[in-house]
Amino acid sequence: MTICPVCASGEWRKRYRIEGWTIEECEACGFAYIDPMPVREDRPGCYSEEKVVDRNTKEKNPLQKLSRFFKRLFSKAANRDKGTIFYNKLCSSLQPGSKVLDIGCGDGSFICKAKGDFVCTGIEISGYLASLAGKRPGIRIIIGDFLETDFKDERYDCVTMISILEHLDDPLAAVKKCFGLLEARGLLLLKTVNYGSFNRSIRGGSWTGFRPPDHVVYFKPSNLELMLKNTGFKKINISAAPFNDNMYCEAFK
Repeated sequence: MTICPVCASGEWRKRYRIEGWTIEECEACGFAYIDPMPVREDRPGCYSEEKVVDRNTKEKNPLQKLSRFFKRLFSKAANRDKGTIFYNKLCSSLQPGSKVLDIGCGDGSFICKAKGDFVCTGIEISGYLASLAGKRPGIRIIIGDFLETDFKDERYDCVTMISILEHLDDPLAAVKKCFGLLEARGLLLLKTVNYGSFNRSIRGGSWTGFRPPDHVVYFKPSNLELMLKNTGFKKINISAAPFNDNMYCEAFK
């Protein structure tokens, strides 16, 4: 990646070294990516049953365990888990029966939550996770890479990307494809890691958002908004608290 997908700058600086990867940051807008970038054809293997189970059971250090405990406790107490946040956004923005595409649907838990009110389709690159999603009734599952999948003339009222954008080697192409899949005045909802978080500035290369080769690109609220505007989205709202490692975005076509 020599040209920034956000601002088209070609000026980069090496910010961090994490194991075998360098985090390259755009001098102009602050967008960042990992170098070397994984080969796209190899990505499905990153989400095999073995890899998924290993990531979910990997031993965490005491600080990571404590942080995850408090995050889960807060989310449960405040009813702020990401599935509930996205479901509430759908309910407040769409009419019942609207068509929803969930990119990177995982085991289908989110669209299973939404299927009672909306017509839901999920796409998942992991054959293992897609098989789990396929066991849930009332939803359609497509197995494949979103960037490589032909949706033909299918259009949706809303496209959701929940913790997916940071996994995509061509985020601009992904956002443009989402724009094209949306009906007029359609809605894109997404959640991604917040490279602009104070936590990243404080922790540097040990920041929890760095997870190469799984997470390959990193946005700040400012450059995410710029990319969405350049794509054609008209009304954009990004929620990103200074110490929050994640940010939420809604963008209307």
